[in-house]
Amino acid sequence: MGAQQSHANGGAGSGGCPCFVLSPPFKNGGGDLLGSPIPDTPRGPQDRRSSKYIGLEKEVESQRKLKANNRHIKTQDTLDMAESQYQAPIHEGADAEVALYDKYQLMEVLGVGSTSTCHRCVDKETGIHYACKIIDKQVIEDRFQGMMEQFHTEIEALRNLQHPNIIQLLDVYITEEKIFIVMELMEGGELFDYVVQKGTLTEDEAASIVRKVTSALVYMHSKNIVHRDLKPENLLLRRVPNNDKEPVEIKIIDFGLSKCMQEPVARSFLGTRGYLAPEMLQRRDYTKAVDTWALGVIVFVLLCGCLPFDDDSSTVPSDDLVRSKFVLRFPRWAKNLSQSSKDLLSHLLDTNPARRYTAEQALEHPWVTGKEVKKGNLLASPGRIKKSPALRKAANRTPQSSRVNGKYYPPSRQTQGANHTVSPPQRVMVRKTSI
Repeated sequence: MGAQQSHANGGAGSGGCPCFVLSPPFKNGGGDLLGSPIPDTPRGPQDRRSSKYIGLEKEVESQRKLKANNRHIKTQDTLDMAESQYQAPIHEGADAEVALYDKYQLMEVLGVGSTSTCHRCVDKETGIHYACKIIDKQVIEDRFQGMMEQFHTEIEALRNLQHPNIIQLLDVYITEEKIFIVMELMEGGELFDYVVQKGTLTEDEAASIVRKVTSALVYMHSKNIVHRDLKPENLLLRRVPNNDKEPVEIKIIDFGLSKCMQEPVARSFLGTRGYLAPEMLQRRDYTKAVDTWALGVIVFVLLCGCLPFDDDSSTVPSDDLVRSKFVLRFPRWAKNLSQSSKDLLSHLLDTNPARRYTAEQALEHPWVTGKEVKKGNLLASPGRIKKSPALRKAANRTPQSSRVNGKYYPPSRQTQGANHTVSPPQRVMVRKTSI
């Protein structure tokens, strides 16, 4: 879905390179504030074929309940927690909501989604601002099949992940009617929105961003957690840098499709088209290498401003089709890319998962470390991303913080006018297919 060829004939010497406009799938009607996908409830086979949402597989082995942990832990700076063994406590019971209000003061509403409301909240002891998502359990159970399981999956994953480049979970409060999730407040918007609005991006700046994302991926995989839905929309900035010298604080969000792989392989078919590894498209057993494929797609978009491959696969591709479809070529406007960056992409976007780079190998690559980067080499990607139909609205959105913790909100009536609205993002999700 959504991938369109950006030029029919490649530049000189490009061999007719196909490069596809970056059209990340958007979801209609809002979503949860951690960025988790919200599919329509699957109906019959005919309805599934006509629906923009194809549903999600529910992992057989993941049907579990969150275990309460009512420890009252003093909130510290999230970076301090990332260096410790902090695990967000789960408070459950009749007095859980009272415990929430004892610790946090809820402030203004940041946004309202179809399944939850997000508030700014303040730790009464430290004065640090966070985001508090309030989920109505009854709405979830009535309207969204399998959605509660995704919340459980995400909470369990984030409780076990403490890394400077992964969104930090602080507290979870569970009552009979609601779930309250307190997490880092992400006010900087999406990475690619920032790149477009900044207007320029150098190769060494891109390498620095990739290094942070790859570091988080190495850490995640060391915990045997595979994300399975890495894409640009799931890379958020904690805040917008004040100047070019201030480092970009980037975080991976949306662990609703993540999986703790107790076995080295999995088979569930889910994720977002355009970022799915070939072995997943072929419904084959896969490993953590699906994440490094998605990382390769993100790096390609960051450097070139378009998707590397068409994502229109509607059937299970054969081996021959995979070999012909996933041939790595670069658009004519990317001719100044360093050879080292192209070498990295050739290893990340290898169709053979056994040969494909691991996250550890990617982190040690000389382009990622900055040893073989073209210093000051300006990339064409900001302008190319801006020309993408899917991101043109994002480039014109104000304020920058229109996406908070994985959720888009229309600008407020007070600041943008009563009749001004922003189209919410949609997603095309995929589910397991019997073969």
